[in-house]
Amino acid sequence: MLPRVQPGVVRRPRLFRSLERGRAAALTLVDAPVGYGKTMLLRSWCAEHPTPVAWVTLDEGDADPVRLWTYVASAVERVAEGVGRPVLRRLAVPGAPIEPAVDQLLNGLHAYAGPLAIVLDDLHLLGGEPSFRSIAYALERLPENVRVLATTRTDPPIRLARLRARGGLSEIRARELAFTVDEARELLVRREGIELTDKDLGLLVERTEGWPAGLYLAALWLRDLADPREGVRAFAGSHRAVAEYLAGEVLESLAPDTKDFLLRTSVLGRFTPELCDAVLSRQDSAAVLADLRRSNVFIVALDGHGEWYRYHHLFGEMLGLELAEARLAEPAALHRRAAAWYRGQGLVEDAIEHAAAAGDHTMVADLVAEHEVELFQSGRVALFLTWIKKLPPGLLLEHPSLPAFGVLAAGQLGRPAVELQQLLSVAERARDQRPAAWAPLLEAIVEVTRVAFLETDVASAIEHARRAVTAAHADATNTVTVAALASLSNALFFAGDLAQARTVALDAVERPEAAERPGGYVAALGLLAAIDAEEERTATAVAWARQAIGYAQETGQAELWPVAMAHLGLASALAKTGHLAEADREAMRGERLRRTPQLTAAHAHALLVLAEVRAARSLPARATSDLERARAVISELPDPGRLPALADRVQKLLEVEPADPQQGPIEEPSEGELAVLSYLATDLSLREIGGELYVSLNTIKTHTRELYRKLGVHSRSEAIARAATLGLLDPPP
Repeated sequence: MLPRVQPGVVRRPRLFRSLERGRAAALTLVDAPVGYGKTMLLRSWCAEHPTPVAWVTLDEGDADPVRLWTYVASAVERVAEGVGRPVLRRLAVPGAPIEPAVDQLLNGLHAYAGPLAIVLDDLHLLGGEPSFRSIAYALERLPENVRVLATTRTDPPIRLARLRARGGLSEIRARELAFTVDEARELLVRREGIELTDKDLGLLVERTEGWPAGLYLAALWLRDLADPREGVRAFAGSHRAVAEYLAGEVLESLAPDTKDFLLRTSVLGRFTPELCDAVLSRQDSAAVLADLRRSNVFIVALDGHGEWYRYHHLFGEMLGLELAEARLAEPAALHRRAAAWYRGQGLVEDAIEHAAAAGDHTMVADLVAEHEVELFQSGRVALFLTWIKKLPPGLLLEHPSLPAFGVLAAGQLGRPAVELQQLLSVAERARDQRPAAWAPLLEAIVEVTRVAFLETDVASAIEHARRAVTAAHADATNTVTVAALASLSNALFFAGDLAQARTVALDAVERPEAAERPGGYVAALGLLAAIDAEEERTATAVAWARQAIGYAQETGQAELWPVAMAHLGLASALAKTGHLAEADREAMRGERLRRTPQLTAAHAHALLVLAEVRAARSLPARATSDLERARAVISELPDPGRLPALADRVQKLLEVEPADPQQGPIEEPSEGELAVLSYLATDLSLREIGGELYVSLNTIKTHTRELYRKLGVHSRSEAIARAATLGLLDPPP
């Protein structure tokens, strides 16, 4: 919801013109320290501008890109109905990568065609690299009918120089935001009725360096002085000194009850009259807030209905300092009451954040445990894991579901094995110490996660998968049954019992709830494809695989590991029917999706499929490289099942059908050269490719020359054609 413009705000046409001049830029950055009126400027401009605006006010919690883009998609949906809704469904998929959701939103905005401005207020609060990376990704692909405007106190970690060079960046900084004497006259003389001469105004602007917050503070203070001209001469110094001086004067002029209200509500961040009443145990907060809005500029309306507010950032910070000096123990109690109010309103994330600010780990644990399924289903997996990792181990043991879901979250997010093992250890202790609270669902979740992400012993994987199936059948909700059956089928597949693996996978996909359990359903379909491909049922293998891949795309699973086996099964089937180029692409996708920080049988299998396809394509160097990588993984597995036999099969293919050396490259390209090669097939210049890969233009030129030599070509177009023939042309990341 677009915040309302507060009455009495000085209109700034010269800055409006700057915003208009930047309308062709993907990003307009309003970048200045606190108190420069960045948010106020954009609110005023949006109020006068005909372009629809999707306004998002950011906070520290938006460091999770899922949460960030959920807010963006929701804001877009309010002004462009139908555009944000499918994106919100995709974002609710636990563990899904953010880029496909951003692509879907941008495609929707392109189809929407009408002009739209997306405002990201307080961009500096994000703090998280993944969120900034996703914003940079979006800016590179932003349709021409959309522009992003952002307020920030610091330059964001986005490649601004690249945007600037391309004409994709418009900037308004502190120098432009500083008040002129004319603007100071509009504020102090015309609006506030303070009798000051041009000389007084010039002195005031000089001493505040045009700092808008300082001038607004001065207006509040000077209007009640008998001699405002003398007041102008009474302060000097830095912005901080001016602010502290003026804020002190303003606070001291307030009634004690109003000052107390300001101090204690400063801990809330954003607030409503109802929240203030609950936290302060009073019933008149709405009237107090209305008086504050009428009397000064420190309070900011966050919506168009006057329901949510916050204090001006600088003023809020100073109130917090005053509160800390006056009542050292008070903030924790205020945060605790705020958490209770948010909890009652069903605003779970806010409740958890205030409980954490209060240092109340017990309330945090209770809240996360109460809403763990909801958090997973809404895609807040990263936030869930962040919260439980901050809890003491003792509290995790008291809430056994937290470490159990934590193992699942860590697995879905691709965290290192040591992190999964730590959470698994806590979960097992919780199971032993709190057996009454250890439900079959938790047992199934832990065992499925263990098989999927940790187990390196095929025989042990079968044992744990059977436990998962038993526990899942004992759970009346049938939440994990499909996934448990898929994990058992997977373990049997690697053990070499293809007939039983197929029976179990069919059981999974034929269950009534299968389509409602996308992860397990897609994995089971992929296993059916892989099994049928190995047993020469290529037509059904292709059908199973395409069903899995299509369903994964519909449900936002297309970039998650469960769909990997479908790509590998499709690759095997296509290779057997002579569609080698497409088989290579599918095998590469499957291998990429099965990479993990730890060694797994699944990744070794993916490398073997890739090697087999490349052997069929008469690419011996690449096939041998893939085979060697697979053998390196297999050698580290305690029980690799039938993988050594599969590796031997690939080896025989390479020995029986050696390729014509002239068909391959003169020399195998290096990893860096292959990265450059993937971008040569795009329309980027060599300099732009260097920007994408974070290397110099000279390095790109060197890699390109070496590529031409190794491929035996003399031009970019020849290199692309030759690389495509050889199966070297991976898509750029």
